[in-house]
Amino acid sequence: MKKLTSRKQYNEIKSRVESLIAEATAKGMLEPDMDNEYTREIALLSKQMANYEDEFLDILPLRKKSPLIATIEAYFYTHGMRQKDGAKLLGINESQFSQIMSGHRPITMKLAKLLHSKLAIDAKLILDYA
Repeated sequence: MKKLTSRKQYNEIKSRVESLIAEATAKGMLEPDMDNEYTREIALLSKQMANYEDEFLDILPLRKKSPLIATIEAYFYTHGMRQKDGAKLLGINESQFSQIMSGHRPITMKLAKLLHSKLAIDAKLILDYA
């Protein structure tokens, strides 16, 4: 993955992501659980942007992490799993799972059921924060 080192590169990638999202949405290719060239490129470019933001920009989170997301992360940590492993365990695309974990995509009912059955996350917690 290419590392962004300048604000100009960051802005170019941001414009590209916005363009991809608009194009994919217009073609109906940005729905939950989709894995295609759009979702993969958006995920890759978004990771590059996030890495740049973490290293060079002093951006504070707009909101506190959801207790549900924190619980999912704690499960992965205690089981020695990476996000990639979690996506595989839950049977969903890694880029979509990344978007869910970052709050950019909602948790579907299907995923909520998997979180409860496979990760043993309390149903009330899921209902309260999904």
